[in-house]
Amino acid sequence: MLFVGHLTLGVLAFLLVQPYLQGNQVLLFLTVLLGSLLPDIDEENSKICKWSGPLGKLVAKTFPHRGFIHSLLFFAILYLLIAHYVNLQYATALIIGYFAHITGDGISVSGLRIFFPLKFKIKGPLRVGSTLEHVIVACLLVWIVYLL
Repeated sequence: MLFVGHLTLGVLAFLLVQPYLQGNQVLLFLTVLLGSLLPDIDEENSKICKWSGPLGKLVAKTFPHRGFIHSLLFFAILYLLIAHYVNLQYATALIIGYFAHITGDGISVSGLRIFFPLKFKIKGPLRVGSTLEHVIVACLLVWIVYLL
């Protein structure tokens, strides 16, 4: 999915789990949105990579897109670090956003290696940037408006 699609999935995910998250709702919302964009730090043309400056460039040069950074292994490590050093609620919010992102990428024809380092890929029928993606995002936006 493209940037707007990932953000839309993040907003929807937050709205669906918001009653179960305790803490500063604005920070939790922003953390979910970060999680919905963070996996694309491994793509040098992504907004999150560009916003991350030298760190983003280093990640994009080090890790192939939709590989380790898109894997359960990476986010398990990240989750444990954030839960230990920051807060369990923010670690949970980040993972919720991450799963929103993975859902979007998992239905694309490019797919992703969620079980990295295994070569197995999860993929679906959606072409990134296609009319179908725009229709899906529009439907998700309607759902978000309904939930609000």
